[in-house]
Amino acid sequence: MSNSPVSGMHWGIDIGGTTTILGYLKPGGFVKAATLKTDPSSGPDSLLRKISKTIDEIDHAPCSAGVGIAGLVNRSEGVVVFSANLPGWKDYPIRCKLSTILNCPVVIDNDCSVFAIQAIESSSIPDSGLWLMITLGTGIGGTIIHDGNILYGSGFAGEFGHMTVEASGKNCPCGSKGCWERYAASGALSEYYRKHGNNSMCISPKEIAQLASMKQDAALKAFKEFGTWLGIGLANLYHCFSPGGVFIAGGLMGASEFFLGHAESEFNDRCRYSWNVNVLPSSSDAGAEGAAIMGRNTKQNIADLENDNDTDSM
Repeated sequence: MSNSPVSGMHWGIDIGGTTTILGYLKPGGFVKAATLKTDPSSGPDSLLRKISKTIDEIDHAPCSAGVGIAGLVNRSEGVVVFSANLPGWKDYPIRCKLSTILNCPVVIDNDCSVFAIQAIESSSIPDSGLWLMITLGTGIGGTIIHDGNILYGSGFAGEFGHMTVEASGKNCPCGSKGCWERYAASGALSEYYRKHGNNSMCISPKEIAQLASMKQDAALKAFKEFGTWLGIGLANLYHCFSPGGVFIAGGLMGASEFFLGHAESEFNDRCRYSWNVNVLPSSSDAGAEGAAIMGRNTKQNIADLENDNDTDSM
């Protein structure tokens, strides 16, 4: 955590199913302030108390806060409608609660969208054409980007993780079955390892990657199965959107050498599109930075609107 006192910063908060990262923008870049355990079982109020305490220790008068969160987000109402990986957050009014605690404007969006905002701002994603972004971690997030802008459809476009890839497949916490993230997210990788290793060990994706680097057969087979399901979902998305390409980020991409080739092979077996899948530079801070940029831009838009209204009233 930074020990330097700051004041009036634009804060970004990236709430994932496992960890929550927060930090702030300052001239010259983004400063990561803290990494907290999300601990979904403790509920949203507990996490917001930890977030507000952390921010208050560094900045007594934040200027704005942007929040990215895994799940369905009603941006206009500032409500988390549902999150498969955050039980207990259903219909949670996070914007109202957090803006009251922090005493500043708060804006929220899906976690993949705020990651995309950072990638667009840094020119990692082109500002023209149609592109898809996917985050691979506890779940699968998705964002549709056209000419540098995020497309939301009627409000929730981009929930690629809950696209059905197996009609009679595994039950998903979202209420459906056979969802893509049940087959190509971190939990699925661990399941494949247990299956191929014939054991009940609870082992993390990072540990599986370490074993794969040592050519352990069970780990390599787990990544092959994971990559196969990733390729199936990517082929579906190309058929639906015909994008210029796909950008993938998230905690699992550090091990992409073990599964991306399998995904490409499966993709090529299933569609005639050219494979154009790009791994975004690894950064655990990108989501929080994107959320901070979103908060800053929203604050500026509000100020511009108020100035326009003042001018009109003269």
